[in-house]
Amino acid sequence: MEYANKFSFNNALLKSITDRGNFLTGQVQSRQTERTPDGNIRSRFIASRQVTIYDPALVDLLRQTISETPEVPVNCSGYMTTTVRENGKDKKPTWYDNQIITELELLS
Repeated sequence: MEYANKFSFNNALLKSITDRGNFLTGQVQSRQTERTPDGNIRSRFIASRQVTIYDPALVDLLRQTISETPEVPVNCSGYMTTTVRENGKDKKPTWYDNQIITELELLS
């Protein structure tokens, strides 16, 4: 299946994992530092996204892993969707971005 809105995190940290029964939610945080040839820091980049994991195999793998450690280094990818929620009669709708992990590699 092809998705227009894909995401990928490499050498990231999956943390704040919450078991929601049939699925898991968590936060992926990626920190990257770019250096100049002489070793000085050129730039730093930090990205953090809320993610959801529905795949039963990935859920089982993470349940086993988080029993030992609450934060897991990972490579992961997936797709993004958007959900809208109405906020009452006169309020504007609220839009939520959802990142769904479909591929996950645990790093050691």
